[in-house]
Amino acid sequence: MLYYYTFHDSYLARQDSIKQNTLWIHVEKPNSQEIDTLRKNYHLPKDYLTAVLDDEENSRSEGLNQQRMKKAALLLLQFPYEIQSPSGFQQFETYPLSLIITPENRIITVANYPLPFFQTIENHHFKPNDNVPEMNIALEILWQVVLSFNDRLKNTKDHLDYLERQIKVSTQNDQLYQIMDVQKSLVSFDEATSANLDTLEALADTELIQLKGYHAFKHHLRDVIEETKQSLTSANIQLKFATHMNDTFSSVVSNNLNNVMKILTSITLVLTIPTIIGGIYGMNVKLPLDRQPYAFWGIMIVIVIVSWIAVKILKKKNLL
Repeated sequence: MLYYYTFHDSYLARQDSIKQNTLWIHVEKPNSQEIDTLRKNYHLPKDYLTAVLDDEENSRSEGLNQQRMKKAALLLLQFPYEIQSPSGFQQFETYPLSLIITPENRIITVANYPLPFFQTIENHHFKPNDNVPEMNIALEILWQVVLSFNDRLKNTKDHLDYLERQIKVSTQNDQLYQIMDVQKSLVSFDEATSANLDTLEALADTELIQLKGYHAFKHHLRDVIEETKQSLTSANIQLKFATHMNDTFSSVVSNNLNNVMKILTSITLVLTIPTIIGGIYGMNVKLPLDRQPYAFWGIMIVIVIVSWIAVKILKKKNLL
């Protein structure tokens, strides 16, 4: 699906079709016809548009080392996307996003999945600066990609904090499955932010950026890079924490189950006492006290006393 945007009063305004003043073209889930149309209209290499169809595509840049925009340049970044894991819990994957800057002063973005920050960009107020409009759009897209990682990392941290509170009482495997899903998300975040950082630093060092007077762009790009470094650090810390937490959770779950089994075994031992005595006096042979009128109550008292002694011994040995 194709979306067309231009500027109106410092906000993005959506257009029904492409016009001369169109600044941003966004393509979601591109089909072969849309790919061929864009490729022919803007003389784009096909892989600029089809790279997003491969979920495993890594971040990279192409066509940035030119002093003047004679051909389109590509920034291929990764963004986080929420899915449901095979175990049925929340998980995040990372998918590629193509950001193409054309010589016609247009920004083209291509993604095979809905961008979680698309609405935010639509409603963003663009403040005047020394950038050309399309570079402001590109910069905002880069900024939202980074923020989307930070937001998901905060979500992941809150989830880990919640799971940590479950450690004391956990005897189920659900928490282990959830930690495993969190680890998968953090591994994806770690790899994606590291690759994104390399691509953004490559952008900052290109002649296209260094030679032109985009002071505001350079300044904000530096902020984007610093925020990406922060995301990478946060992902690394949380991944280590999740790994240690997984080991702790496994030990605690095993220990809690051992405690439950210990208590159940002790209770079974105590209940065995009246069972044995009752079994003996259930035999169809001549037994002591069988003709005494208060034999039943005497036997019950003996059962209670012996069971009480067994309970005291088990408690003393911390087995009950």
